[in-house]
Amino acid sequence: MTKREEKSEGEIWGEIWSKKSEKEEMAPLRMKEALELLGSPQSLFAPILLWGEGKESSRSLLDSLLQTYGVGAGVFCSGAKDLKSAIKVRGKSPSSKRISDLYGELTNFLSLAEKKFEKEGLGKMGPMEVLLCLSALEFSDEPVDVAMFEVPKEGFEEIFKSLDPSGLILTSDPSSPLPTDLASSSPFIVSLLQREEEMESLREVAEEAGACLLVDGEELKVSNDLLAVGGQVADLTTPRGLYPQVPIKLFGEFEAHLSLLSLSTAERLLSEGKLEEDLVSEAFSTVKVPGSLKVEKSDPLTLSSSAASPFKTDLCLSALEETFHPSSLVVVLAAGKGFDPASLKVLEGRCDLLIVTQIWGGKAGAEAVFSSAGQYFDSSRLLCVPDFSSALKKGRETALGQDGGCVLVTGGMEAVRQAEKDLS
Repeated sequence: MTKREEKSEGEIWGEIWSKKSEKEEMAPLRMKEALELLGSPQSLFAPILLWGEGKESSRSLLDSLLQTYGVGAGVFCSGAKDLKSAIKVRGKSPSSKRISDLYGELTNFLSLAEKKFEKEGLGKMGPMEVLLCLSALEFSDEPVDVAMFEVPKEGFEEIFKSLDPSGLILTSDPSSPLPTDLASSSPFIVSLLQREEEMESLREVAEEAGACLLVDGEELKVSNDLLAVGGQVADLTTPRGLYPQVPIKLFGEFEAHLSLLSLSTAERLLSEGKLEEDLVSEAFSTVKVPGSLKVEKSDPLTLSSSAASPFKTDLCLSALEETFHPSSLVVVLAAGKGFDPASLKVLEGRCDLLIVTQIWGGKAGAEAVFSSAGQYFDSSRLLCVPDFSSALKKGRETALGQDGGCVLVTGGMEAVRQAEKDLS
């Protein structure tokens, strides 16, 4: 017998994303059958689904709290750019050898499954289905007690339902309808307050399914929210009690409410009662979310954020204004791959000067974004400086000339990484 050729992590990632899904409408049934053929690995841990903008923060906060309690947790990040970022166990990525072995095991299964699907007219599995199978296998093999799955908003909700979730965390996303159908398969749901008609539908679905539904602002509350060094402190209240002055190392009111959703979910997973206040504080005070609003440098105050959608841009600016109260704001914008040009309209009403720049490999060149920005900004508040380092230098020089001036570098993770590099 010849030894199976080991593939690199990059080769495996490329192979997975080269798969073309067939008969999209059959994907939920395919996913259900695939998991059954694998021996229902999802039954060996508690799957928690996270949906909406800010799900990365909710997941990071919950993961930190579970780890603080010594609970083995797995994470599946649907928007990751490589396998090591997509799947994590106890805060660590699998080794390259582990990924190769795991995919080798899954490949044998896929060959058999696809023949079965072909006979039944179910079509072929797509990349997200394969990744879900791969992560479920890893989480069951480790094993972990809880696994968090970030649900993308591109219509994949139905295949995630096949995981038989133990819980569902709903943040918000004004650009996408609330996936109330996910609630029908989740016995426990925590949610930010949604639009009135969606909230009504969510309540109906939860009641029909016999699910426990906790809503921010109703059963869950944030109060006495105060600024603190590197973030904020807030009183968090759940049906199980009050957690006073919890330190949260993230900026903005929205992040405090996401902390509350994660805390309530952790209560459900870890205990029949209230959690220990000191452990909650320890867990939340250490969480860092890549791309969230972060101070990079002082004199002048310079921050970065990966915000690239109108909703996240608005949240980022609100957090910046609530926390730092700048007298003037210069935004250095390098549009990344996920940048939504509609964010320019949000920036127009909130910044004094927009400097458009670019990073090699970004979504659009500076000239193209500058042209789009011209629809909202007059020439006195708009500059195009294609070289990123020069644009950042210009922004900092401008802000330095204003008492209380501030610089925000944004547009995507590419902009955040380049700002960190230039200002280190």
